[in-house]
Parts: sequence; structure tokens; C-alpha cells
Amino acid sequence: MKTKSNKKWSLIITFILVLILFSFISFKLFSVQYSDTSITYTHDPKFEILDAKRGSILSEDGRILSVYMPVYDVRLDLVTIDSVLFEKEIENLSKQLHQLFKDRSASKYEKDLLDNKDERYFLLKRDVSYMQLHKMKTFPIFNQGKNKGGFIPEIKSARIYPFGSLAKVTIGRVYIEDDSIIPKNGIEFAFNQYLQGIPGKQLTQEISGKVLVPKKSDYNVLPQPGKDVITTINIEFQDAAEVALKKKLKETHAEWGCVILMEVETGDIKAIANLHRGKDNLYYDSKNHAIVSAIVPGSTFKLASFISILDDSYLKLSDTVDTDDGKINFYGSTISDTKDGGYGKLAFGDAFVVSSNVAISKVINENYKDQPYKFYSNLQKYYLTEPLELQLPFRSSMIVRKPGDKLWSGTTLPSMSYGYEMHISPIQILTFYNAIANNGKMVSPRFVTAIKDKTGIIESFPTTVLSNKICSERTIQSIIPYMEQVVSNQRENWTTDVINGTAKNIYTEQYSIAGKTGTIKNEFWKWSEKTKYNRTYTASFAGFFPVEKPKYSCIVVIHEFIDTTNENHYGGQVAAPVFREISDKVFAFDSELEYLSTQSYISDEKIDRVTSERLENSIKLNQNTSTLIKSDLNKGIMPNLKGMQLRDVIPVFENYNLKIEFEGAGKVIFQSVNKGDRIDNQEVIKIRLS
Repeated sequence: MKTKSNKKWSLIITFILVLILFSFISFKLFSVQYSDTSITYTHDPKFEILDAKRGSILSEDGRILSVYMPVYDVRLDLVTIDSVLFEKEIENLSKQLHQLFKDRSASKYEKDLLDNKDERYFLLKRDVSYMQLHKMKTFPIFNQGKNKGGFIPEIKSARIYPFGSLAKVTIGRVYIEDDSIIPKNGIEFAFNQYLQGIPGKQLTQEISGKVLVPKKSDYNVLPQPGKDVITTINIEFQDAAEVALKKKLKETHAEWGCVILMEVETGDIKAIANLHRGKDNLYYDSKNHAIVSAIVPGSTFKLASFISILDDSYLKLSDTVDTDDGKINFYGSTISDTKDGGYGKLAFGDAFVVSSNVAISKVINENYKDQPYKFYSNLQKYYLTEPLELQLPFRSSMIVRKPGDKLWSGTTLPSMSYGYEMHISPIQILTFYNAIANNGKMVSPRFVTAIKDKTGIIESFPTTVLSNKICSERTIQSIIPYMEQVVSNQRENWTTDVINGTAKNIYTEQYSIAGKTGTIKNEFWKWSEKTKYNRTYTASFAGFFPVEKPKYSCIVVIHEFIDTTNENHYGGQVAAPVFREISDKVFAFDSELEYLSTQSYISDEKIDRVTSERLENSIKLNQNTSTLIKSDLNKGIMPNLKGMQLRDVIPVFENYNLKIEFEGAGKVIFQSVNKGDRIDNQEVIKIRLS
């Protein structure tokens, strides 16, 4: 009896000791995981780096161009899934995966799952969005979770571009390294100090299974999210530029092309399109050619040569230049005009309109051959000798030789006069043209206007003025009418006059355009060795609009294409139509241009302009037409819109809550609802413009 009692007490004491030990161990585990008291060094604490959320890149109106968003790689532990459940639901699961991703057929999904049934870490799908992940969790099998459904989502960082490839090379590319976003180029790289934020740190304690448990510490620091970068990009203008550029590149099968649209007063880059032909003959936004690819500018450079001559008062635009038979020789090198037989004697200004190589090379050589530094110093004033400093860092391949250079020769000066023996980036050429549009004030191209956080704007980047006056106002006012004649077809004897503008095909009555074409023979020194099947050209057009009060400047470059006809490679034929397509869309979107385009332009030159009488008659006609439209709309019937401007149609129809869709630019030439037909507020009226 006594022995049994002792055994009983032994068991009780043992149980109590085990309970105490268990309680002690549980308490220690609890304190390690949840205690906020300081940790001794024996626990081997360490700080973990907490990545900051990267800021977004925004368009000028705040729409997101680039944003941080977590994505997931979904893996499966197929071994842990119950065999009965797997066999029952695999067909249904495969169908739902196909419906969600549409990258594989349902049968292919089913085969992949069956073939990897013994895998514990099978990669099912990469880069799954949060919304897709949420949907996947409701699928058969997956809705059982990790332990029963084998569903293993792994989060990782990603950079998402809501507008796809739109301006992507300027926005910038990134790559992911150790789940961190590393900027590679563009705005992502240039403004990384704002975008990346400040990482934090968290004291952690390792417990069983090498799980790190966060601990409180005075040295813990929360990560500070990155700031948002507000760019100058206008999404509608950017889209218009890329669509027009891609269409022309496909047509010419050119190697690459670019478009830059700049706001004259501020230098803001409203659109910058870059497309390069891939090995598959499709076009991709792969390199920022507008900034980094220095080209032979060709005749677009003639504007600098003409301004230099005018500013130094060597000639007036009305003075006569003899181009003889259209050929001139400099030290064994012949420069020719495109017109067979040449232009003979013509006014210096007309030489600009027809883009005479002979005229400008002859004039530049005669006036600067004994003082080449004077010409070069003028180019320095125009910011055409050294690369621009931009908000986006880049490696320049610019070449503009100076007198004394080891490669300077007797042919250098006349060749430079019409844009050969040099390489300049499209953005630098446009910056010069923009200064002419801005009455001589040169501003630096601007890509980013401000930095913001949740409180609002915290830093702004004002317009950078490079020069208040690159040349005299008189010079600018005298050359602009001739820049307009390059496009204009309003000369009295236009049909018979040999002085035809090289971009007359893009003339529009809706608004005025001034500019200059450029046509380059690539590797011109090998031209005689090549045939029409391997000779390549570069076509360009640079200009601004509306001429009366310029708001936008633009350059288009179509590089490296073949023309077997030898007749369809000129800047006016290839690049200028792209300019016009973009400017039409800009004009349609920007209501301010409608006002600017009606303002009269005063010049000393005797060019045919809209008179005050014609303007007054036009206003009266528009008022009468508007009254007739309102009268028909009040009756609930469709008015006649043909011949009307878009700016006169939209306000009236909006007041009547009527919906209009339009395409093109200019005047109405088609309306989907005939005059006199009944209309209602639910109907969409489609119109086409000339």
C-alpha cells in the first residue's frame, strides 16, 4: 500500500515538473516571438533592410506612365494535393486557367499539371497581377490554400507601364535584381534619387525554422516612399506622334525614325517618339534616337547658315545669287542642286525656299573662307557646336568641326553650309528651330516640371533659358516668311513659278506652318560605288506652327531607307507629311491654337496675308452659319455641317448634349446623319474632316 502511494506521488511530482518545464519553455518562446523588451546579444538579433515603395512617373496632367506594383510568380506543390481531389477537379481547373490567362489551351494546362504531378515547386505562371492572383485563389484545388491545394504565390517587385510602350524609352527602363528595382535609363535613371525613396530597417529575431520575427527597437526606421515625377508628356500628342511615325516607317522600311514635339515658350517636350526596326521587321521603342543619335542634318541646317549671313549683314534676302547651271566646284568636290540645269539667278530668300545647295555653299564660302572662325562663332551662339545639357543624361556622338581641326579642309566650310561634314542630334536641331519660333530666345528642352509627394508639389524645375537672343529680331522676322513659303502655296504665280516650296504638299488653310526640309545621302562619299538598291537616304522636316504666334515646334526624322525610284526620298515627301499628320491632331486637341491661328502676322516682307476685311467677313459668315445650325437643332433635325471647321461645330453640339465622333482635320466633308433627318441625344454623329 505504501509502495503504491509513493509511486502515485512520484508520478504527480514528475507531472508537475514536466508541466513547469513546459510552461517555462512556452513562456520563453512566447517572449522571443512577442515580447517588446530589449533582446540580449545571445539571441543574435539583426536588422533587415525594408525596401521603399518606388514613386510613379506621371504625364503632364497626372496620368500614370510608370508605377510600382507587386506581381507574383505562382508555384505549386502538386505532391501535397489529394489525389482524389486532383483527378476530380483538374479538368475544371485547367479550363479556368485558360480563361484567365489565354496563353495556353485548357488541354495544355491539364497536360502540364499531370506531367509535373510529382513536383513540389512547379512554376505555373510568372508575373501574375494582384487581381489575377485573387481570382486564382477561388479556382478549384487552389481554394484549398497552401497545405491542401499546394498554392504557393511568391511576391516580387515590378514596374508597370499603363500605356504600354508609349514614350517608354524616354520614361526609362528598369531591371529587377534581388527583388529591387534598378533603373537603367531615361527619367527612371535621371530622377532615381526622387523615385527610389529611402529604405527603412527593422530589428528581427530568428526563431526555430530560421523564421525572422520583427522586434521593437529604438533603431527601427520605417521606409519613406519615393516621390512622384511629373513630366511634360502629353499622352494624346505622344500617341499621335507614334502612330504617324510608325505608319511612315512601315511604308519606307526605314531603319529608325523619331519625332519630337516641343512647346515653344517653355521648351516642354510634349511628345518624343522613337521607333527602331527589329530583326522581325517590326518597330520597337528601343533607343532614344531623338537624343543620342547624331545625324547628318542636311538642309535643315541651312537655316543656321542663312541666319549667319543675314545677321552679319553680308546679304539681304532680296539680293540675287547666281547658281549658274546648278553645280559648283570646291577643290575638286562638286556640289549640285536637285533641279536639272539649276535655278540660274534667283533671290537669296528664294534659294532658301527651293533649298539650293549651290547658292548657300557659294555665299558661305565667299564670305567666310578667309574668316571661318566667324562662322563657327555664330554657330556657337546658336548652340550648334557642343552637346546640350539635358535633364536626361546621354552620351553624345555630335561632330561639328572647328577651324584648325586636323580634318578641316577647303571643302569643309561649303559642305557645312548645307549640313554635311557634321553630326547633330535631332533634339539639338529642334532646339535651334524652337529659338527662331521664340523670337530668338533659346530655352533648353524640358522633360520634367516637378516632383510631388502626398502633400503636393515639393520641387519645381523652371524653364532654363540658354540665350535671350541668339540673333537679331530683324533677322528672324525677315527669314520666317521664307520658312513659311517652304510650305505655303499662296504665291500668285504658284503653278508656273519655279520657286516652289520643298514642302508645299503639306500646306493647309486651317493654320500656318513654317519650316525647312532636309534630304541626306547616307555615306555620300561612296555614292558612285553604290546602286539604287543599296543607296540609303535620311529625310527630315523641322518647323513650327502656327506662324502668327508659334506655340509648338516639331522635328521628324526618317533614317536609313532605300528609294529604288530615285524620286521619292526627299524630306518634303517623306518626313513633312508625318509633321502635318501630327500637327493636325495637335490643332484638333489644343483649343488655344484655334485662337492663335486667326491672329494676323505683321512682317516687312510683302507676302499675301489675310486682310482685316476678309477676317471680318469670315467672322460674319461663321455667325450666320452658327445661327442656321442652332435653328435646325432646335427643331430636332440634323443641320448641314459640310464646309464648317471643327471648332465651330463641337461647342454648338455640346450645348445640345449631342455626341460627335470625328476623324481628320480641316473642314467637314462627310456627316453620318443627312441634313434634315431627325436626331436624338443617344445618337453618335460621325463626321470626317478634310
